[in-house]
Amino acid sequence: MITKNALILRDLDVLGEMASKGLVHVTISVTTLDAELVRSMEPRTSTPAARLRAVKALRDAGVPVRVLVAPIIPGLNDREIPSILAAAKEAGAQHAAFTMLRSR
Repeated sequence: MITKNALILRDLDVLGEMASKGLVHVTISVTTLDAELVRSMEPRTSTPAARLRAVKALRDAGVPVRVLVAPIIPGLNDREIPSILAAAKEAGAQHAAFTMLRSR
């Protein structure tokens, strides 16, 4: 599952059960750690702090969790990559990936 919303925690019991059988992992997108910037880039989604809390809650429930740093927009949020990865690791993410946005 891939999401950018901490509401995935509503299904934590089901996800935990599925994870115990090796049937699911969750990827949470973290675009920025700046709550103001996320409101502009991804309105009506969870704050960065809520997403990281979701990573921790999922991990604590035994669900394998990955973080997707996406989209990376050069000059806007690319400088945050190390901070996002550090925060994701601290929250319990086991893997990370990224998607670079390229405009012409």
